[in-house]
Amino acid sequence: MPWQRLQTDFRFALITLFGTLATLCLVPIAVYRFMTGATATGFIDLGVVIVIAGSVVYMWRGGSVEVAGRIAAGIGAAGVIVVSMLVGLAGLLWVYAVVVASFLIVGKRTAIAYGVVTVLTVAAVGTGFDSAYMRVAFAVTGLVVGLFAYIFAHRTEHQRMQLEQLVTRDALTSAANRRAMEQELPIAIAASRRNDTPVSLAVLDIDHFKHVNDEHGHETGDRVLVDFARVIAATTRRGDRLFRYGGEEFVLLLPGIDATALPVLCETLRQRVADQVEVGGRPITMSVGAAELGPEDTASEWLARADSAMYRAKRDGRNRVVVATTPGTGAVIDLLLRQAARRD
Repeated sequence: MPWQRLQTDFRFALITLFGTLATLCLVPIAVYRFMTGATATGFIDLGVVIVIAGSVVYMWRGGSVEVAGRIAAGIGAAGVIVVSMLVGLAGLLWVYAVVVASFLIVGKRTAIAYGVVTVLTVAAVGTGFDSAYMRVAFAVTGLVVGLFAYIFAHRTEHQRMQLEQLVTRDALTSAANRRAMEQELPIAIAASRRNDTPVSLAVLDIDHFKHVNDEHGHETGDRVLVDFARVIAATTRRGDRLFRYGGEEFVLLLPGIDATALPVLCETLRQRVADQVEVGGRPITMSVGAAELGPEDTASEWLARADSAMYRAKRDGRNRVVVATTPGTGAVIDLLLRQAARRD
């Protein structure tokens, strides 16, 4: 999964790159320090490398990207402050690199705080300045570099988010799309197992949607999809994620929900849709298949269990909820909550 995140998570990739470059650049410099007798500075360089590398390892093992970025940027800032006090000009030159990197690997507010503190502290206590004028000039140039880094990071983030919206959002319903789901399910699985918390998945399929298109037209069908997604989003929690899986089929990711709470939640969703979405005075219903993540489930196996439960709901009459049991039991808990009136 981390290798996949290198391609899909921009900040994850940048922090990994920052850690790699820091290691490749600072280890030889630390060795040179030891060889020339600058032992204290050499240990500082090695300490910075160890902490940054540790933050990258922590992130790759499923830790928070934001925390890893803050640790890496924070130790980089602290390192250049100390080194600038010990070695003068050679330490001052690293300030610009650290300031720019901070805007790429942490949030803008954190990067601004790190950058301002680093530049002003180095200007005040760093050695290698010939005069007060040089200290002021360094502070001004450092802050200007930080300003341009902020502008670049802000524009880059804005454009990245726009592209991400185009790539990972369904244009009609504004739900996340299948591509986003394929990226997020492995992340949800890793988080569940790392934190030992439950997570569930529900497959929601609108009943007789083809009849809606055939009898009322595709424009009405589009309106049903939009209303359906709106009702689901309004009924679920902020941390839940709705994906349009294809056509009239949606997938709902439910962090923190176990098999005990799953039937009640899915029945609430089923009832809300029947109450609030309609065509020609007739309610729109849905069939729901759901499954809690099993101990050995992969993303595809987990989704397949929920999808199989949804097809069981379809076969048994539609407008109902079926929750799959834990893998290996060979059974399905059929929670028949309401028999739909067939409208063929």
